[in-house]
Amino acid sequence: MVLAAAPTSSAPPITLKVGEVGPPLALLAGIDRGYFAKQNITVDLVPLVNGPALISATIGGSLDLNFGDTFAWAAAVANGFKVQMFQSSNTGERTGQSLLVDPASGIRSASDLKGKQIGVSGSALSVLIVKLWLQRHGVDPSTVKTVTVTPYLGMAAALKGGHIDAILDNDPYTQQAQKQYGFVSIGTPMDEVVPRGVTMAGYFATTAWLQAHGDVARRFALAYREAAAWANHASPDEKAAVLAKYSPVNLSTLEADVPGIVKSFHYGTWTDGPTDVDATQHWIATAVRNGVLDKEISIKDNLYPTATAARL
Repeated sequence: MVLAAAPTSSAPPITLKVGEVGPPLALLAGIDRGYFAKQNITVDLVPLVNGPALISATIGGSLDLNFGDTFAWAAAVANGFKVQMFQSSNTGERTGQSLLVDPASGIRSASDLKGKQIGVSGSALSVLIVKLWLQRHGVDPSTVKTVTVTPYLGMAAALKGGHIDAILDNDPYTQQAQKQYGFVSIGTPMDEVVPRGVTMAGYFATTAWLQAHGDVARRFALAYREAAAWANHASPDEKAAVLAKYSPVNLSTLEADVPGIVKSFHYGTWTDGPTDVDATQHWIATAVRNGVLDKEISIKDNLYPTATAARL
């Protein structure tokens, strides 16, 4: 769906500190293409390391809002913090995530991973993805250990050094590792196990902030939806240019080592409308059943109205 252009806002200008772990293409496109500026919003990006850090900074007041993962938000709400999602950000379709192994290891399929160690980023999401993928392929997840690898960019070296037996990696690092070390993919876990429509990440703010800045949240969501529609339909070259300008991911530079990466990179599927509440609730329940989250929360009871509005 390509949205009609939103009208220019006459509201007073405001600068927002927005936490992110990225690169969130739609958010960056909203800055680059002036969608936020049209709503008199200046976005001050604050990169942090993960979802829990983003939620903590938002609760503590050092951020106005954040782009972060759904599980970090759900865990905070389950622990009694008043934080709401006011706009869904992206779903799990076409992620570019792969489970890589060294062909010399003899690992060819999920069944070969029994008794082995898989390197992951450490997020609750990555752990759940591995568990669900193993189950899907008939392997008891308790027979496989997930190991957090830090820094994330050290994953390929850890696999090549034999410290772990497989890694759950994302492009463009997947393609780099395949090119540099000859690693092969034995599956694309997220693409295989995440139901369509699930909100993998969103925009979150405290209930108090949203009560005080309701119109700002609406204008932010409106600008974001325009940016998401652009990000879903722009050419690979246009998307790559935005990432290079606002993030460490410069795909044009990588072309020399990984030919075709600009066109083959998975730029994500971005939500340019309301949250799919039922799909996301089911996803939270799945995480609880698999021991990734401690407690299920009610999605619909913790959404700000902009999250479910068809029109803003």
